[in-house]
Amino acid sequence: MTDLPRPATHQLLQLAAACRPDWSIDQLREAVAQVRCHDDMSFGRLLVAVAQLIADPVAEPPDLLAAPPELWRRRRRPPGPEIAQRGAAAARAALHRPDTTDCTEGT
Repeated sequence: MTDLPRPATHQLLQLAAACRPDWSIDQLREAVAQVRCHDDMSFGRLLVAVAQLIADPVAEPPDLLAAPPELWRRRRRPPGPEIAQRGAAAARAALHRPDTTDCTEGT
């Protein structure tokens, strides 16, 4: 099985150059190379980070290096099974609640 998405850094740089002609493509290429050296930076995460930069009208390529990539996600513990059980109980209760908004009464 292949890893998806497959890295397409050259095409990502071409997209950035087409979308942001105000950027130096060499500066973006350097920032991308530095970010890719991090162990936790997959191509998928890089793709999202570059897309967010492209969409931000005041962003610059060095902004890619400025913030660590979503460290809070790795520090959060996954919810326990009791959370899912409470959610399921609430959904069942909502499904079996008697309908009190019958419009046919009083006609």
